[in-house]
Amino acid sequence: MPVKYVFWDSDNTLVDTFTHHWNKHLHTLKSHGITLDEQWKNRIYTNNGAQNWEWLRAELGLKVPKQDYLDQIDSWYYKNADSIHIRSGVLDALKLFDDAGVPMCVVSNGRTRSVMAALKAKDLVKRFKFVLCVEDYEGRKPDPAPYLAGMTRMRQMLNKPVYEEDCLAIEDDPKGVEAARAAGMSVIHRNIGDDDPIPFLRIIKSYLE
Repeated sequence: MPVKYVFWDSDNTLVDTFTHHWNKHLHTLKSHGITLDEQWKNRIYTNNGAQNWEWLRAELGLKVPKQDYLDQIDSWYYKNADSIHIRSGVLDALKLFDDAGVPMCVVSNGRTRSVMAALKAKDLVKRFKFVLCVEDYEGRKPDPAPYLAGMTRMRQMLNKPVYEEDCLAIEDDPKGVEAARAAGMSVIHRNIGDDDPIPFLRIIKSYLE
């Protein structure tokens, strides 16, 4: 049976924020005379801002107070949001779902301000019924709560039943995959390093048949 509702993750699923988060640290640290080596890219991404400040201070000699540094990286992120890229195949996937009349939404673990900055910069917000972020629900992926909240919101917006077996989640992160499966949804897991859109679009078409 064809999928009836689609729930997208945002960071590194719709848009490549992995690169943007790296660049905000790279450029901010450069202004303080510190050069980031590529070997730290995954470490930078998997930590939050405060965690990164801790190890940058301890290991690379960052002298900037924590809140000042967090404000500086956030400022760079928002100021340069236009440089964020939509992941390959995403626009084609959105069109496939639109053409099939499938309602879509975004369910993200990210902060509303960061998520919306990227989606607005790429003119993607209008493609979705709604966007849920970490401030909109209790729990975080891999807890199913974000996706359960997404199904509840979809029911409210459409004023009709929304059953988990009719829902498809699209995720880059194993924690998100776990959350969606725990909520009873089908899941497409597309890693951030998988840039070939052809297999991705083939899988999506199979969910529309």
